[in-house]
Amino acid sequence: MTKDTIILGALAGLLANIPKTIIAWVFHSFGLLRYTFIHIAAGYFVPAEFIDNPISLLTGFIADYTAAAFFGVIMLLIIKKSGTDYAELKGLGIGAFLYIIFYGAFMALDITRASLLTPLPNLLLFFPHLVYGAATCWIIKKYIQKQQKKQRSQPGFHPLPAKKILKMRKKIK
Repeated sequence: MTKDTIILGALAGLLANIPKTIIAWVFHSFGLLRYTFIHIAAGYFVPAEFIDNPISLLTGFIADYTAAAFFGVIMLLIIKKSGTDYAELKGLGIGAFLYIIFYGAFMALDITRASLLTPLPNLLLFFPHLVYGAATCWIIKKYIQKQQKKQRSQPGFHPLPAKKILKMRKKIK
């Protein structure tokens, strides 16, 4: 992998967005949600009557995964600054915050044309956000820990202890 902050954060966000998307589609397939995250993201770009269009869904997919990559970078910066202790809990908090921003503020402003008309979809979309936040920070934590372990195991310069140097000098004389 890479040590680059943007690439690592984006990859973590993209990977963690996969279970978030799957959970939303499961809710959608059971009829609990009318719109998934991809539908809602598509609603930022097209009128409501075109949200189910495959081209619109592709646009929504790109928008959703771009946002996930961006927020993955933000989470990486937070974890680097605050440390990997309790990374998953930090991720839960960030996921909950993202839910409030996207489904509180943005839905109230009618930025997207996809509307969540009942309380159940609003509540159900909270849980995938928690999964996204926790999974992103878990991936970041595991990568940072792996890098730290790799650095510790690499051989470095180990000077001889002073006693060995003295013994070597005595043998030479």
